[in-house]
Amino acid sequence: MENWDDYRLILALHRGKSLRHAAAQLAVNHTTVSRRLVALDNKFGAPVAEATPKGFQLTPLGEALLGVALEMEALVKHNQRIERAMQLDLSGAIRVSVPPALLQYALLDELCAFQQLHPGIALNISSNYQAVDLDDCEADVVVRVSNTPSEHLVGHRLFPITVNYYANPRYLAETPPDKRRWIVDPNTGDPAQWIQHSPFPDVPVGLTIDDLVLRHQAAANGFGLIRGAHYIATQFAELTVVGDQPNAPLMDIWVLTHPDYRDVARIKTLMAYLTDCLRSKKSQFGESD
Repeated sequence: MENWDDYRLILALHRGKSLRHAAAQLAVNHTTVSRRLVALDNKFGAPVAEATPKGFQLTPLGEALLGVALEMEALVKHNQRIERAMQLDLSGAIRVSVPPALLQYALLDELCAFQQLHPGIALNISSNYQAVDLDDCEADVVVRVSNTPSEHLVGHRLFPITVNYYANPRYLAETPPDKRRWIVDPNTGDPAQWIQHSPFPDVPVGLTIDDLVLRHQAAANGFGLIRGAHYIATQFAELTVVGDQPNAPLMDIWVLTHPDYRDVARIKTLMAYLTDCLRSKKSQFGESD
């Protein structure tokens, strides 16, 4: 089989498990996927995928072709990175991924200023908490908050984001002890592990809010206690540290890129710029020099 589109069809069926989901991945309609699947079956004289109660499943033939498809996909992605790396001057596009809170409170103005300093570079900024895949060409540069980033990526580990316990003083003054509640993130494990070490270990959870900044906003508005990030909490005049515990490190900030981009001028320039900007704001994150 020599047609890359045939291998892309196998990958889409493997990942999508249905004609419609495969079609969405390939940006075609599901009837086109159905027609191409029939053509592929005819080419091999045997089915490569079959409908099951759990969705489309690859047959043994399809599984064998899947291995080749994955290898070809990796080569295609590598070739895409090489093509981008061949742009050696300070021009072209850079796809940057930054967590929303870091972008809002630490890097938005700086990234806008970088583009003005380098008008030949177009910055495409993606802001979400999902870890994008640099191997899959989803970004060129990432600012990542993690204690375990992918080991093959290259770049700089800076300093940790620190956390502490915060509340609106009015909330503590006006809320009876038995009515107080914590506001927590539903996506970061069991909050009891850190609540028991807080100044209020017996206070139960009252609200779960998955948005980092909105948890701080809710606490600032007087709806509960939070374990908050220093660099965000200090943006809310209504929030103050409760208890006498020092800031605690949570996860490190990294500026990273793919090894294929390590010598690309525009990538190196942006990474150095982001690293310098963040290091200059170290105290904003509750870290002393």
